[in-house]
Amino acid sequence: MKRYWKIISVCIVTVMVIGTFYIQSSLATKGNVNVEFEKLSGNEDEVKNVIFYGDYTVGNLFRALQITNKETTNLNNQSLFQQLKRNYTVPVLKTLIEQHRTFMRGKELTPNYFYENGNLVVYANIKAKNFDIEILNKKSEETNSIQLAVPKKGIYSWIEVLDVQVIEGNLKVITRGFRSEGGNDLNGYTINLDEQKLVKDEMIHTAPAVENGWSDIILVNDLNSIGSEKYLLFKTENYEDKQVPTEGEMILDGAPKLVVNEVMVYDIEKNQLKKLVVPDEIRETLGDLSAIFHSTIFIPSQTADHLEVNQYDIEKGKWGKKLSFNLPYNQEDEGAPYIKVMSGKIYIIHSTKNDHTISIRDLKTGVSLYEGKLKVNNTREGQKDIRFHINEIEPVQ
Repeated sequence: MKRYWKIISVCIVTVMVIGTFYIQSSLATKGNVNVEFEKLSGNEDEVKNVIFYGDYTVGNLFRALQITNKETTNLNNQSLFQQLKRNYTVPVLKTLIEQHRTFMRGKELTPNYFYENGNLVVYANIKAKNFDIEILNKKSEETNSIQLAVPKKGIYSWIEVLDVQVIEGNLKVITRGFRSEGGNDLNGYTINLDEQKLVKDEMIHTAPAVENGWSDIILVNDLNSIGSEKYLLFKTENYEDKQVPTEGEMILDGAPKLVVNEVMVYDIEKNQLKKLVVPDEIRETLGDLSAIFHSTIFIPSQTADHLEVNQYDIEKGKWGKKLSFNLPYNQEDEGAPYIKVMSGKIYIIHSTKNDHTISIRDLKTGVSLYEGKLKVNNTREGQKDIRFHINEIEPVQ
């Protein structure tokens, strides 16, 4: 009997997971949830072409919602397979799967590996240190495959694709390679799509190995974007561990020390790299919320009662006027506002016990485009332990 305990355990867990799924699904259908948009000011068109994803909880009952200004969809009513696929697939790739199911089959669903424009869908990955490339022609539905060796692959222990772009008939694949002896490189490979051959191999930037420490290159761009981009924004950080001798050996003393912290912007089309002079207080806030729109970098930072957005014009090479937005008063038991920078706008959704405010503003000017509330309607009245929050926003494809 003991020899089968692992199989029995897996079966029990599987039954529990599936049982929980169907119990939750059954309960979810008993209470309909509808989210309505109430405009306070601005243009209602601002919420017409946007999809909101949120979580709604009543006690122990959880619902995942997809919300537009027209309808609210309870995603818990989907099949188990659909829910698992939704949980592990970012929204931008769901559309590709729905529209090009055959092309998408068998691919790693990481947005960095994809590029899409009006004519093409491109997938570029690295397997066994060789390029694995497929190009779908949307009009003809034909797929071409390209297999090429990655240059100097022997010096890297691991290589990952960070971005894929198509520029004037050439495919540009930007990778980060981790050198076997330490440190990592940002490389750009240009592949002629007609001739299906590598025409350029360029090192964009290198983060050297650090004795008693490590270095890293951190991409700041929106990793869920698969469209055309002109610039890449990234940081280079080097850390050193402080070591002290004790009883004949070296031990670590305190937290690692940051010795290099640089911000770079890379012009993909021109293959030009520029180091930015960034004030310390701004550099510290450069992270997930930061974004590039056209030729401007936007760097939001949040305090207790307001949101500040610093902006840097890449082409002019200078910092612009800092924008500041007031945030609603936040009680201790209320979650932090959800903030998204997208398409030259900033979306701020703040959940409180009484309502859920939504503010959409122009990033360049700070002008309010839409102010409103999200009202959650539920058929089960008198329920007090209700929680609702938005966790993702995406444009309608």
